[in-house]
Amino acid sequence: MSYNYTNLVFEGGGVKGIAYAGALQVLTDCGILPHIKQVAGTSAGAITATLVALGYTAPEIRSIIMGMDFKQFEDGWDPLRLATDYGLYKGNTFLAWIQKMIAARTPKGAAATFADLYNQNGIGLFVFATDLNMYNVKQFSHLDTPDVPVAEAVRASMSIPMFFKAWKFSNNLPDDHIYVDGGVVLNYPLTIFDTPQNPENPQTLGFFLYDKNGNKKPNTLTYDQPIAYCKALFETLLDSQVIDFANDPAMEQRSVKIDDFGIAATDFDITQQQKEQLYKSGMVYTEAYLKIPVLS
Repeated sequence: MSYNYTNLVFEGGGVKGIAYAGALQVLTDCGILPHIKQVAGTSAGAITATLVALGYTAPEIRSIIMGMDFKQFEDGWDPLRLATDYGLYKGNTFLAWIQKMIAARTPKGAAATFADLYNQNGIGLFVFATDLNMYNVKQFSHLDTPDVPVAEAVRASMSIPMFFKAWKFSNNLPDDHIYVDGGVVLNYPLTIFDTPQNPENPQTLGFFLYDKNGNKKPNTLTYDQPIAYCKALFETLLDSQVIDFANDPAMEQRSVKIDDFGIAATDFDITQQQKEQLYKSGMVYTEAYLKIPVLS
């Protein structure tokens, strides 16, 4: 079976983005991944898109994700930081990690820009973050922000409000604005590669995470729980956009809907068993969408 996809879009979803590693393995097995020319994503989706643009293979991404301790990203907890930098955690550990991933695959090192990455691999990377100064989403790419370091844009894109320190770009490139997670405004940028001449671009394939069976349990939030409050607020922001997706048949037709089993985006204590569950879910639902026969 042949496919004509050239664009991939990944929804944000925190740790649930592990499922994308399974999806990428299927895209590799059926010959789609080598033909991809543009990738886009928000938050965890931006991380996946970046790894694809850097040339990481599906097995490499699986190895990276499965061996990752997500708890390490909760670095330098300080409630006073909410008043100064709008976040409980520094986010420095994540920045160092994504810089390491970038440095390992580009001669430009950790400071590689969107232009550097495009010129190296010929794959357009599009990352989204929320610009609080402009009250809107900001698109980062080799077309819009060629001189912006990719690592900083991804750091901005995953800045969960009040959880991680809000992001401000070094050297004021592209500006001196304050950024938080792109999922606040645009968690699933599926239409980014559509044009007036080609609306609902059939060459775009999106990946969307949802709780198929309503497994997400109510939390026990009360007062005096700042971390739980931040997590609950962010989960609510993400879930509210699922409603918009469900009411748009055109988006559904171009999307692989992956069951996330109700795992929270901010569950940094995720177990290896849950990781495997998400990975397999990514494989199963991508195979089903592409109508790939499952061998018994």
